Amino acid sequence: MPDPAAHGDRPAADEVPGNDGLVAAGPAGPAADHLWGFLMGLRAAGLPAAPAKRADLLRVIAETPPPDPTALYWYARVTLLQDVADLPAFDRVFDAWFRHGLLDDPPLARDDERTPSPGAPGHDDPPPHELRPGDGTRASTLSTYGTRDLGRTGEREHALMRALEAVWPAALPATQSRRRRPARTGDRLDVRHAWRRARRHHGEIAELRHLARPPRPRRLLLLVDVSGSLRQHTPDLLRVAHTALRAAPARTEVFTFGTRLTRITTAMSHPYADHALTSVSRLVTDADGGTAIGAALHRFLANPRYAALARGALVIVLSDGLERGDPAPMVRATARLSRLGHRLVWWTPLACSPGYRPVTRAMSAQLPSLDHLGGVRDLATALAEVRRLPAVLSGPRHTAARHWPDPHRPAPHGPTPHSMGAAR
Repeated sequence: MPDPAAHGDRPAADEVPGNDGLVAAGPAGPAADHLWGFLMGLRAAGLPAAPAKRADLLRVIAETPPPDPTALYWYARVTLLQDVADLPAFDRVFDAWFRHGLLDDPPLARDDERTPSPGAPGHDDPPPHELRPGDGTRASTLSTYGTRDLGRTGEREHALMRALEAVWPAALPATQSRRRRPARTGDRLDVRHAWRRARRHHGEIAELRHLARPPRPRRLLLLVDVSGSLRQHTPDLLRVAHTALRAAPARTEVFTFGTRLTRITTAMSHPYADHALTSVSRLVTDADGGTAIGAALHRFLANPRYAALARGALVIVLSDGLERGDPAPMVRATARLSRLGHRLVWWTPLACSPGYRPVTRAMSAQLPSLDHLGGVRDLATALAEVRRLPAVLSGPRHTAARHWPDPHRPAPHGPTPHSMGAAR
C-alpha cells in the first residue's frame, strides 16, 4: 500500500469532516488515509483540485457516506473533475487507489448507513462502464461551492457577439404599449390636442390628431444552465446572454441555475463582456456542479417577483435538460413557465448533433410544453437560432413536439430537416 504521507502532509483526523462516518477503524483508519492519498495522487498527476472543491467532497461524504467505491467515484468525479479531457488521468488515479486491490472493501460507511436514503446524492448514479454519449450520466445532484474562471473573449467571439447584438432587436416579439401616444392614425381621437389647437384658431377645429398604443418589445427572460455537464459550453452561453442584455437592457433578465438559482442581470450589465463574465464568476457559486433543473425552476416560480418577470415574456432556457432523479418537478415547472410566458424556447447543445432525439424521460415529457427546441452550443449556433426566432414566434404555440419525431418510434433513415438546420 502506498504511503499517503509521501504525497503531502495530511491534516489531523479531527480536521477531516465526517471522519466518524468515513472510517470505522478509528480516527486514523485506512479509508481516511486512502482518501487523502487519492487527493494527493490527483495533484501528482497534474489534476489539482481547489480547496473549496476538496471541502465539498469531504462535506458530501460526511453528509451521505458512499456505500461502495462506485458511489465514491461519482462523488469525486462530479466534485473534483474540472475538464472532461482529464477524465482518463482521473480514472487511472482513482483505480490505483480504490479499485486495484490497494484497499479491499473500504469501510466507507457504517453498517447502519450502507443504504443511502431515497433522493440522496449518488444513490441512482450509474457505474462508469455504462457511460453512453448524451444519456445524462454526467449530470448529477451533487452541489459544489466555488468560482470558475470563464476565460477571455477572442476576436472571433467578439465578432459573433456584435452580430448577435445586431440581430436580437429584430428577433424579439413585440406587444402593444399600455400608454397611448399621439399618432397620425389610431383608435382614439386626441381630444385634448384638438381643444388646444382650436383655442388658437378661434374655436375652429383645423387639425385632428389620434392616440395609438405603439408597439414595444416584450420582456426577454434567459435561464442559463451552468452545471458540470455543460462546462465546455457555459462561457459561450453566458456571452449569448450578454449580447441579449446589451441589445435590450431595459427588457432583459438573466438567471443561472445548477443546484442553485442566481439572478445575474446586474452583474451581466457591464458593457465589456470579459468584465461582465468576471463579475458573474464571482456571483455564481454552483458552476460546474450538479444538476437540479426542476428544483431551480420551482424556486424561480415560487418567488412572486421572479414569476412576474416571466409573465408575457419570451422565455429561453439554455440547458441540456439532463435532469437526475424524478423528472416530474422539472416537467411541472416547464409547463407553468409555458403558461406564464408568451413563448417558451429551449436551446440545448445536444440538439446540434444530427442524430439527437429528445428521448430522455424529462425532455420527452416536457416537449408538448415547448414552442421550439433548438440547438445552441456556441455563439455561431446561437446566431442561427436567434435569426430563426421570428419564424418560430409567428407560428402557433406548442409545436416543438411536431418538429421532432416521436421518441418511441424508430429513428428515420435520413436526418430530419430540423436536425439538419440545427447542425448548421
